[in-house]
Amino acid sequence: MKREAMIALALAGSLATPFIPASTEPVPVAGAEPVFATPTTLDRIGRILVPVTINGQGPFRMLVDTGANRTTITTEVATRLGLDFANAPTVVMNGVTGSAQVPVVEVERMRAGDLVLDGQQVPVVQPGIVVGGADGILGIAGLRDKRLYVDFKRDIVTISRSHFARRDDLRIRADRVAGGLLGAYVRIGRVRALAVIDTGGEKTLGNRALQEALRADARVQATVYGTTDDTMIGDVAAVPDITMDGTVFRHVVVAFGDFHIFDVWELADEPALIVGMDVLGSMEAVMIDFRLAEIHLRS
Repeated sequence: MKREAMIALALAGSLATPFIPASTEPVPVAGAEPVFATPTTLDRIGRILVPVTINGQGPFRMLVDTGANRTTITTEVATRLGLDFANAPTVVMNGVTGSAQVPVVEVERMRAGDLVLDGQQVPVVQPGIVVGGADGILGIAGLRDKRLYVDFKRDIVTISRSHFARRDDLRIRADRVAGGLLGAYVRIGRVRALAVIDTGGEKTLGNRALQEALRADARVQATVYGTTDDTMIGDVAAVPDITMDGTVFRHVVVAFGDFHIFDVWELADEPALIVGMDVLGSMEAVMIDFRLAEIHLRS
């Protein structure tokens, strides 16, 4: 099986099993501000794409990843923009399975909807690193005063200014964890765990502390690919119902392992998981307000 057909993974991303999108072409939606949607599978597992202009060129198709704290672009995009990444300085990029030295270039301006980022130092990665043929990853670093809204029912994604949301949504107060990521405490059966919301990952991952607390016996294993050449073997097991305030997610399958990213986030010692689109996509809509540190769910 080809690498790109395996577990879908983003910069911090999660993976587990291959999935085939209904289409690889994003669908532009008319509106007051730029929005973008990607078609999803019948069970509504999909990755979120937005059109981004970079240095006045584009738009480029960028994967929105709330589990990544840095924005990246591919070598193809850097070449099109005339950015000399071959002679650029390097930085350490951390992924789920390991870390790697990658070139970093300066981007004068990036724009996506209401989001404008100036003077960004952006890592450059090979096209195969970014799943779904996207042109890069839009990390959460520039979303700290923004609001991300994903409507799975209508396949619409918007990025706008932070503001108070409708009252009939389930509102979950989130905690800021390493790198400004948002997480919320959930119950998995009787176990309390910190869940990091990751729109860049197709599948949900758990650390060993969570596996031990759940006494999750895994009879199936899967190879997990990251944004580096490192791979890991994950123990795949069904878990008890996941309760996030008033919402209950049932029949969730988690890949457990000593994943590098949990060490980076300093979350290796307490039960923790990365909630991917297999869980988030079961909702009608998900809204994440980075300024208010709130997660809103609509079922």
